[in-house]
Amino acid sequence: MFGCCCTEKEEAFDSLAVDEKDSKLVKSAPALSKSATSDSAALDQKNCYMVTLPRGSDGKPDLGVEKSDADYLMIKKMTPGVVAWNELNPASHHIGVFDRIVEVNGQAGPGKDMGRALETPSTGDVTLVLQRPSTRVLTLKRPGKLGIIANYMPNYSLKPWIDTVAEGLVADWNKANPDSCIREHDRIMSVNGVTSPRGGGVANAKTGRYP
Repeated sequence: MFGCCCTEKEEAFDSLAVDEKDSKLVKSAPALSKSATSDSAALDQKNCYMVTLPRGSDGKPDLGVEKSDADYLMIKKMTPGVVAWNELNPASHHIGVFDRIVEVNGQAGPGKDMGRALETPSTGDVTLVLQRPSTRVLTLKRPGKLGIIANYMPNYSLKPWIDTVAEGLVADWNKANPDSCIREHDRIMSVNGVTSPRGGGVANAKTGRYP
C-alpha cells in the first residue's frame, strides 16, 4: 500500500503517535519478492513496469529519488531524463512521482542498497523495475487512538510514511477491510483533505497502496 494523506496543517502529526510499550505491532510483507519480476504477467499483477535509462556524463542515471524511508526508494521529481523517457514510451511505462523502485539492474534489496547502486558511477544503461501506488480512502471514527507511528523529514520527504501499525483505529480498519488495509511504509497523502466533518469525530484519510 502506498500511504495516507494529511494537510499541511497536520505537518507535526502529533495525532499519529502511539505508545509502543502497550502495543502489539502488525508487520507487513515486502512489496515485491525478488522472483516476482521474472515475467511480464508477474509485473502486471504487482502493478509494476520496467524501464531502461541511459547514464549521464557523470556515470549516473538522471533520477530524482526520495530516500527518507531507508527500506524503499521512490521517484521524487520529474527530471529531464525522466521526461525524455516518458515522451518516447507508451503511457503504460511512464515514470511518475511516487513510483517505488523495487529493482536496479535485476537486483532487489533495501532502498539504501539500491540507492548506493544508483549513485555509484558506472557505464551502460540502468534497468529499473518500478511499482505504481494505488489510492485508498479510509474513514476512521473517533474517539480512539489511530495506533500508528509516522515518520516525516521536513523539506525532504514527499509525504510521511507509516513506520508502525499497532492496536487502534487503523488496525481495526485493517481487520474490517482486508482488501484496503494500511501497511508499514505506506505514505500518508492527506487527512480530511476533501471534507472536514464537524466535531472532530471522524477522520477521512486518503491513502495510496502498493500491491
